[in-house]
Amino acid sequence: MAAQSAPKVVLKSTTKMSLNERFTNMLKNKQPMPVNIRASMQQQQQLASARNRRLAQQMENRPSVQAALKLKQVKSGPSGDMYSGKMEHIGL
Repeated sequence: MAAQSAPKVVLKSTTKMSLNERFTNMLKNKQPMPVNIRASMQQQQQLASARNRRLAQQMENRPSVQAALKLKQVKSGPSGDMYSGKMEHIGL
């Protein structure tokens, strides 16, 4: 049996612009990167810190959190140390 060769497929160009021209234009039209990335990162951190402070303030004002903090203060004693007053019993 003789091997049959497939007919050649010829594709016509679908664009008048070469790849080199296309990529050159893409590089020319590329948006510039932020000049100072450190400044933008610092700005984002400050914004996040402000949000965290607001969230902490909101949590602190919740009645359930205030009750838990009062309970913790009662258990730990007036100085805030859980072991205050217990050292007297062993002579320290």
